[in-house]
Order: sequence, then C-alpha cells, then structure tokens
Amino acid sequence: MRNLRTIKKDVEFLIAELVDDCFIYLELNGEEKMDKVGEIIGDALDLQDDLIDKINHRPAEIKADKYYNGVNKELIAGVDALYERLSALSQK
Repeated sequence: MRNLRTIKKDVEFLIAELVDDCFIYLELNGEEKMDKVGEIIGDALDLQDDLIDKINHRPAEIKADKYYNGVNKELIAGVDALYERLSALSQK
C-alpha cells in the first residue's frame, strides 16, 4: 500500500490540474461562462475536501488496501466527470 501522504498528494495534484485547466478555459474563451466554470471549480474543491476527509477517517472494519483503492477510483471517476463537464462547455 502507498502511504497516505502520497495518496493525498495525488488528490491535490489532480484537483489543482483541473482548476488550472478551468482558468485556462476562461482565458481562452472569455468570461461569458464564468458562472458555469465557477461551479465546476467549486465541485472540484468539494470533491477534494470529501476525499481528503475519507483518507483521514478510514473505518477500522475495512482493510486499508481495499478502502484506499476505492478512494482512488472515486478520485479518478470524479475528476473525469468534471473534465467532461468542462469539455461540454467548449462544445456549446
């Protein structure tokens, strides 16, 4: 199992990359969709807070490897869904 510090850094890195991409989108496309991009950023930060909380409070009855693999899958699925929302803004 990877240590918790590495898992937290992965969460923070992926969320930071998503937020950076949102700001790049605003720079390239103007601020006409700023409210929708702001919602995506807010949801990304909520996802980060939720995942960090889950990492810090693992239930004792669940094995660590299984639990943290689930958190990792949730991270990937959440970031992927947020990127899909950002991509959908570009196509409108």
